[in-house]
Amino acid sequence: MQSKDSMAKKEKKAGNKEVQGVEAGPQEKQNERIAKAPPKAKPKSAADRRKDRIDGITKTVYAAVLGVIAGFASYFLAGAVGTNNWQIGVLPWHFVMMSVILITSIIQRFTYSYLKVDAASFQTKDWLYVEFIVVDLWLVTWTLLLN
Repeated sequence: MQSKDSMAKKEKKAGNKEVQGVEAGPQEKQNERIAKAPPKAKPKSAADRRKDRIDGITKTVYAAVLGVIAGFASYFLAGAVGTNNWQIGVLPWHFVMMSVILITSIIQRFTYSYLKVDAASFQTKDWLYVEFIVVDLWLVTWTLLLN
């Protein structure tokens, strides 16, 4: 048998999950969860929500326009098919795509401030979103022009 002192030490080590042989009640478990939960974000005002929505629409439309412009530029600058099927003019298609991604991302980084969109607050998912829109519309536009 164990003495009461050794049992008390084991109870402290167990993180007070058991108190004198009885498990912690639901209220104590709920208090532990509340203590571990991250603080909730403050609710946004109507003006903030409206500005976020306008910024989102601006980001999407601007990226779409850049994609269409890139499609037309690819058609007129690299419209001729090279000697191999995978080449566009003298450039391989993946080089053209990477060039479109690089050029449009640089353009967007510097021009969003003129559109009153805070590009400094963009996260990785935002940049991936706008570049996906650009590449998608670039491919659609270029494909339609080539046919």
